[in-house]
Amino acid sequence: MSTLLVDGINDADDGGPKATLPTTGGTAFTLGPNWGAMEFVSITAITTVANISFTNIAAGYDYIFQLEAFCPTTDANQLAVRVSVNNGSAYLAGGSDYKWGAGNQYDAADTEISIDIGTSGTLGNDSGNANNASFTLINPGGTDEGACLYGLGAYQSSDSTPGVYGTNFGGQYIGATTAVNAIQFGWTTSYGSNTFKAQGDITVWRRRRS
Repeated sequence: MSTLLVDGINDADDGGPKATLPTTGGTAFTLGPNWGAMEFVSITAITTVANISFTNIAAGYDYIFQLEAFCPTTDANQLAVRVSVNNGSAYLAGGSDYKWGAGNQYDAADTEISIDIGTSGTLGNDSGNANNASFTLINPGGTDEGACLYGLGAYQSSDSTPGVYGTNFGGQYIGATTAVNAIQFGWTTSYGSNTFKAQGDITVWRRRRS
């Protein structure tokens, strides 16, 4: 039985990611399909917009969305999530399309997944406020059950002296079991109208399911 020793796999020659391990002779060792199971997708600066949308979500992957240093323009707001089954032509907002739980709050039938921070309940827009949250969208391409989302975050509240709160959250699209191929972030107060401040980024990765 032989031992494979690898010092490093990189793109030091600026040739991009390596598909094979380097060899000093013979045939290169081809990497299996699960090599690099976590793939970087994109990083996007957050601008003053009402909604941040990601389309072309592919089946066969879970997606991780990391919102960094984000903040509402309007004080006392909550982050909200909606999904699409037609690649962003419309985002579902029926009165019983979603169920969610966050902090010490829950709703069994809602127009969106609300990221309620629990103790204070809302995010503040004070200068210097920066909120961070990570979301995992599970099996969006599946058709056996509605797509699920879970995550955790740290938030600065709308209190007169902003406090920092942490919470776990989760939700599910329950309107149907149709595959989801787009996701959208917005605000529960005046969804589609109230905006994000122009600060922070959203980084996206995806993870192979098999």
